[in-house]
Order: sequence, then C-alpha cells, then structure tokens
Amino acid sequence: MAAMTLARKHLVRPSPASVLLLTVFAACAFWLPTTPAAATGIPNRAGVVRCELSTYISDLYDIDPAKGRFSARLWLWTICPDRRADPLPQVSFSNADDPDTSEPNLIDQDGQVLDQVRVQSSFRQDWDVRDFPFDRHRIEVLLTAPQDTGHFRFTVNNADSQLNPEIRPRGWRISGFRLVTADKHYTTTYGDRSLKHGSTYNRVRIQIDLERSSLTTFWKLTTPLYLALLIAVSTFLVSSRHEEPATSERLEGVHSRLGVLGGGLFVVVLNMQQADDVITSFNGLTLIDWLHLITLACLLLAVAGTVLAWRWTSRGGSVAQAERASHHGAWAGLATYALTCGTLVLLAACR
Repeated sequence: MAAMTLARKHLVRPSPASVLLLTVFAACAFWLPTTPAAATGIPNRAGVVRCELSTYISDLYDIDPAKGRFSARLWLWTICPDRRADPLPQVSFSNADDPDTSEPNLIDQDGQVLDQVRVQSSFRQDWDVRDFPFDRHRIEVLLTAPQDTGHFRFTVNNADSQLNPEIRPRGWRISGFRLVTADKHYTTTYGDRSLKHGSTYNRVRIQIDLERSSLTTFWKLTTPLYLALLIAVSTFLVSSRHEEPATSERLEGVHSRLGVLGGGLFVVVLNMQQADDVITSFNGLTLIDWLHLITLACLLLAVAGTVLAWRWTSRGGSVAQAERASHHGAWAGLATYALTCGTLVLLAACR
C-alpha cells in the first residue's frame, strides 16, 4: 500500500494545454478522411480534373448555307471520377442558338459517374460556298468546359462516338466524323483574381465533313447562261446573200442581232439574281458568279463587235470581210468561253 502511494506521488500529471492539444489532433484525424475532397478524390485547386466525353449524332437536318445554320440532334455522355466533376450541367454550347437539353441521367459505375444528356438545337456555321457545287464543308458543334484548363479538361473518346448511319441530309453526303479538343484563350479572367493573363478553357469540336451529293442545282443555274451564249453566237454565223445587201437591210440585221444580244444580257442578269438567292457567299465571288460574269463579258464583247462592224461597213468597208471577221470571232469567242469556264469548273472540282 505504501508502494502504491509512492508511485502516485511520482506520476506526472498532464497539463490542461497538453490535453487540449491532444483533443484537437484527435478531432482532425477523425475529420480529414471524411471531407468531400478526400472522400471523392476530386483534385485540389492545383490539380486538373479530366472527364471522358463521347457523342452519338442521331440526326442532322435543316442544312442551310445561305442562312449560316444547320440543325442537329445528339446524345452526349461523360465519364467522370465524381458527380461534382460532371461538366454537362454547365457546359457551354458555343455556337448553338437555343439548345434544348434533356435532364441528366446519372449512373454510378465502377467508382465513376456516367452522365447522359440529349441535345437538340440549330447551330451557327461559317460556310465557304465559292466552289459550289463542288464545295466541301466541315461543320462543328462546339462545347466549352465550365472551368478553365487549370481545373478541368476533356478527354474525347472517338472509338465510342458514332454517327447514325441512317442520316441522309437532303443534297449532302457525309464524308467524315470526329471529336477533337482545343484550347480557347480569352483575354478576360471572368473575375477570377487567381488568373493574371486572361483565361483558357478546354473546348471539344464535334466535326462532321459534308460534300454535295447532286449537281442538279448547278445545271439549273448555268443552263440559261449557255443557251444565251449559244443563241448569241448563232447570230454571227448566219451569212447574208452573196450580193451586197442594201444599207437598210444591213441596218435591220444589226438591229435584230442587238435585240438578241440584249435579250441574252437580260437573261443572264435575271439568272444571277436568282443564283444569289440560292447561293450567298461572304468570302468572295463564287464559281457561279464567275460563270455569270464571264458570260456577261462575252455578250458585251459581241455587242461591241456588232457596233464596230456596222460602223466599218457604213464607212465603205467590205461587208464580206466584216462577215468573215464575225464568223471567225464567234468561233474563237465560243472556244475561249468553253475553255475558260471548263478550267474554272475543273479547278473548283479538284480543290
């Protein structure tokens, strides 16, 4: 009994400060494993979250280069380490007019989260139709991440992304499909004071390659040009009688030829206005524009040749020589026209 009393006297009692410190350490050890960051595996501010993105294009319609639009219906899904990392509720469709998005379908699988949404919208697109109808286009659906690249990035899965094989856009043929990622830099920080030189966001480009599948519109727009030119050329190939025609007869023939040429000019100008309603280019003259301009130039040269021939014969020049010059000029002009237009069409088709 005496020994136990002696041991108690030599036992060191902990101070209140030590007890408080030990209590704090024990609370931290219990609390840290249960915090959201530790429990979910979401990287801290210095880390970058990555989510896998795939898509299925179920429909593609209302392709309208004149209005700079196309419409699409697609499914998007992401596979993320946690629900908090899921970007689909906040992702930005950068070129969509008014996207209609379905409610997210969240599925937990193998420690990750799958989110599926359906998106339907019209999308703005720049179209270069200068080579119509041989123009080829790469239309895009643009998705921008909700956080900058210091916090979030997409990883695309092209192997799991598909295009509905039954899609048949009217007048078009699909020649390619892919998903690519690219960073988009903005000079503003959007209020994030941790950023010093603007902000950069990861962007996914859902790309679809298109080609024209029919030349019907092209022939409808160009046939009036060829007919107008052929009729104009034929007026130069009609020979007069062997005897020298009277001045009144020659003048009547000139008036008739000028009337035909004027009608051809009217047809070409009217057809050009109709072509502008079908094909609108903001990047320069189209192939159709060049064909119209070349036809107009040939018809104007024919008018100038007719007037010059009349002036020469009215001043005593030989009518026979004027007719021979008209015949040769008509054939040379027709050959030059065919060669020039054929070269332009061939270059557009090969680009």
